Amino acid sequence: MDQYLYPWYDGDGGTHISTVWARNYDECLEKIAKHLVDEYDDLDDLLDYDDLIDQLADLHGVYIGDIYDITEFTNDSSSTRFR
Repeated sequence: MDQYLYPWYDGDGGTHISTVWARNYDECLEKIAKHLVDEYDDLDDLLDYDDLIDQLADLHGVYIGDIYDITEFTNDSSSTRFR
C-alpha cells in the first residue's frame, strides 16, 4: 500500500495535512470521498470526486488541495515505509 498526503483548509483559518493509505490513487480518492460524506451529512455521495470537493467548498468553506504520493518527496523510491 502507498501513503498519500493532501492539504486541506477547514474554513476556520486552520490548514492541515492528512494521510491516506491506499493501493492506488483511485482508491485514495474513494477513501477521501467516503470520509467526507461520512463527516458532512449534506454532501451528495453520488457525485464524482471533483464535484464532491466543489460541493464541500461551496457548502462548508472547506478546501482540499492536491493529493501526493509520499514517494514524490523522497530521493530514494525504495525507502522504508512506516505504517
